[in-house]
Amino acid sequence: MNVTFSKNEVDKRHFNSLRINVKTTISKTPSSRIWFAQLKAIILPILYVLLYLISTMFYNNSVVYYVIHGLMGITMVLIFINLVHNAVHDAIFKNRRMNRIILYFFDLIGGNSFIWKKRHKFLHHRFQNILGWDSDIEQAGLFKIYPHEKKMFIHNFQPILIFIFYPIFLLNWLLIRDFKDFFSKNRIVSKVCKIPPLEYLKLFLFKLFFVYYIFIIPISNGVSILNTLGAIFCMFVVGGTFALLVLLTPHVNSTNKFPVPDKKGKMTSSWFKHQFETTNDIALNNWVSRNIMGNFNFHLAHHLFPKLNSCYAPEVTKEIKKYSQLNNLDYREISLVNAFKSHFDLIKQNAKN
Repeated sequence: MNVTFSKNEVDKRHFNSLRINVKTTISKTPSSRIWFAQLKAIILPILYVLLYLISTMFYNNSVVYYVIHGLMGITMVLIFINLVHNAVHDAIFKNRRMNRIILYFFDLIGGNSFIWKKRHKFLHHRFQNILGWDSDIEQAGLFKIYPHEKKMFIHNFQPILIFIFYPIFLLNWLLIRDFKDFFSKNRIVSKVCKIPPLEYLKLFLFKLFFVYYIFIIPISNGVSILNTLGAIFCMFVVGGTFALLVLLTPHVNSTNKFPVPDKKGKMTSSWFKHQFETTNDIALNNWVSRNIMGNFNFHLAHHLFPKLNSCYAPEVTKEIKKYSQLNNLDYREISLVNAFKSHFDLIKQNAKN
């Protein structure tokens, strides 16, 4: 059964009108905006490599070694939100081949660009917040995210468990979840793609290379196994915590809907309305959010216009807000603190029901 959205001519006209307004807005932004985004596509990978090389100079200094790995974890996330997330939508360079080259850096830092592209573009962006389809949300059975999802005994404890397992979310993603998506019979991604044999080979080669330079090389140069594992754990925890600060808030909270299709897979809302119902923005607009966090807080703009580079998101969001006010659309923007509170409220509600 596939999921389909309702057709609504009014919503279709809204989207077309908004798209024209956004195109005009983008044409007025300085060209330096996209140049800087492309420059980050070069600088951030270099920064990650430099941090790794610097770490080799401090094998005998555990404190500095751990700190550098923590910085590497943050840089991994910066690469993901600024480079990989844009490149998967072909939104950094006009040349699609260049975007694909950028994606390979995700493989080099432990991810899998093939399976994440399928998950993100063809499941999350098409069916966000829909049970059984949004693989970006369905990370693990430890937590009940959807209010109508079947409850298990362990879900009673999820308001406590999130503080234990959320920080290792990145560890789970890179070292466990990718393999589940390749080999589990119940993987959601099988709904939208068949995995070519070559991708299985690339999965193992890149993962082995990641393990080689992050684990084997330090040990072979005299770092104890305990210190090596400790530094790796530090990298994943610091990076994972930072990632959740950015990634957690736009969809998974009590202010957003988790719509359920009917028995035939039909949604009551149009695709356009679904974006507003399931996505909120975070009220941030400063140098850090624009240049470091990749404008991830302007998330509705990304879901409505995913092929636009996130560097344009502030202006696009202004246009969305203005258009929403004029046409009575349900645009929602909340503070970062309230977003975390709303997420925790959702976790608590689902632990009870």
